[in-house]
Amino acid sequence: MMQPAFHSFDTQPLAEALRPYRGQRLDVLLAEQDAEHVADLQQQCSHLDIQLSGALFPRLLSRHGFHERGAWLLPRPASHVPLLIPLDPVASADEQAHILCDALAPQLAQWPSAEGIPTLFLTFDAMIPNIASLLEGIYLHLADRVHYAGVNAGSGQFRPMPCLFDNHRLLEQAVCCTLLPHHSYPLLEHGYQLTAQPMLATSSEGNKISFIDWQPAFSRYQSLVQQQFQQRLTPEQFYQYGVHLPLGLLRANGDVIVRIPVAVTDEGALLCVGEVPDHSILTLLKAPHSPTAHAIELAEKLSRHGAPERLEIYYCAGRQQHFGEQSTLELETLFSHSGAHQLVGALSLGEIGSLRPGDYPLFHNGAILCNGEGLR
Repeated sequence: MMQPAFHSFDTQPLAEALRPYRGQRLDVLLAEQDAEHVADLQQQCSHLDIQLSGALFPRLLSRHGFHERGAWLLPRPASHVPLLIPLDPVASADEQAHILCDALAPQLAQWPSAEGIPTLFLTFDAMIPNIASLLEGIYLHLADRVHYAGVNAGSGQFRPMPCLFDNHRLLEQAVCCTLLPHHSYPLLEHGYQLTAQPMLATSSEGNKISFIDWQPAFSRYQSLVQQQFQQRLTPEQFYQYGVHLPLGLLRANGDVIVRIPVAVTDEGALLCVGEVPDHSILTLLKAPHSPTAHAIELAEKLSRHGAPERLEIYYCAGRQQHFGEQSTLELETLFSHSGAHQLVGALSLGEIGSLRPGDYPLFHNGAILCNGEGLR
């Protein structure tokens, strides 16, 4: 099978770049700024009998850092059969989960038991507001028949846009589902730490928190930031600081799920990337100071499965905003300590996975989702 290739639309004709993949399955990670090339990709892939599955992301990444433009061309084995499923935005999470699981049922029924438990990799449109609830619905249907991992695609400005595509369609409000073999082992880490006393989300719906401890959510958040970091936030500054001071959802088993607030409503509610269930226990989180220690730890976990030929990494856009130029250092450290020969991936807008193998699937912000492929 051909190796992955990074394609720049400015330096090489697309038909020439795609020709080596004739007759294969191909995943394409496409930078948001090159969204106008989707139609050409679809036309060229259909002409070359390439079975296409793709998604738009704010930026791409490689061992050299982050890229505003371009496309990763990722050849996949014949057993890799992605399903692109439109989701009805007015349907409930249970109804959406039922549609998704019905579409997957034939593939799961045919999955060879000798292949072990597959990983269900989900790529969602980031603008779907109830992804955490959808995951709960999927888990109720499939439980431990699969492992779970995934990412959110879409615009870095959190604006609605069609962001998932195959040979013929370009969709928003959709999900792409793929069953990966058992030797695929996505790992998810965030490294955020608790800094403040627990609080209660006394009124929340979907990804909007209206009140925390019976106070308007922004006012409560503002006072905590003032108390902890001597910085008084205004709504205009909010996203600039929110990526550095996210909220954490505390779970009964001690796990912390990151929720990055991205906007303040006129009524003083906080809008987050990801749902915050009503009456959740919250705390203010502190992002990791140094990217290198966390990257080394993640590389060590990967190495327990053997040295991968390449790393496929999805790196949270909020994390990249927090670390700035140090994000490149985190990627370089992870790559060098993993022993891999190649690094491919994209900036994501939310990550799906378990903090421990076999656990319930959770929707995260601020995380790195890392998959080692082609063990040596």
